[in-house]
Amino acid sequence: MVASIDVDDPEAAAGAAARLGPPIVLKAVGPVHKSEAGGVRLGLRTPDEVRQAYQEISERVGPDMTGAIVQRMLPAGVEIILGGVNYPAFGPLVMAGMGGVLADRTFRVPPVTDPTDMIGELRCSPLLHGYRGSPPVNVDALADQITRIGRLLDDLPQVAELDLNPVIVTPDGATTVDARIRVAPCEPPPPPLLRRLR
Repeated sequence: MVASIDVDDPEAAAGAAARLGPPIVLKAVGPVHKSEAGGVRLGLRTPDEVRQAYQEISERVGPDMTGAIVQRMLPAGVEIILGGVNYPAFGPLVMAGMGGVLADRTFRVPPVTDPTDMIGELRCSPLLHGYRGSPPVNVDALADQITRIGRLLDDLPQVAELDLNPVIVTPDGATTVDARIRVAPCEPPPPPLLRRLR
């Protein structure tokens, strides 16, 4: 996960920015779609810029904004979405895909024994290996995250949904920017053999 600090006013946001160091991303928190509501500011360089950005976002979003998240801005990379879901009658399912609106997804029943094969099924996979002069990114770090998601969903059936979006994959690793997890009561998982026969 990228380093993140939750804040609830402009002064706290400025203090968080000073601790993290530039460049900074500021994101509104609340029942709003951050990007559509104008609740995201990128590339902020100083605590004063972050303080002013918090005030501007708060005025734009209004009372739906319950606070904000201050994050260190990551270097550019390939945006991937990872996630999973636990179906009561079936068990867990792991998903990997291209970030954004493209319907480029692949799924596996855990344990995910060959995550690189899963990644290779994505139409966007050439972007990960260096495309049109861009450097190849750390596919092993991305594969490790997929394996770990499968283990988590297998071990904790009460994790009903998990969404890591985006995961920024660079030559140095794979870092999750936003994560959401929904936990729900559950029955014991079905036997693995039964799950695979359905």
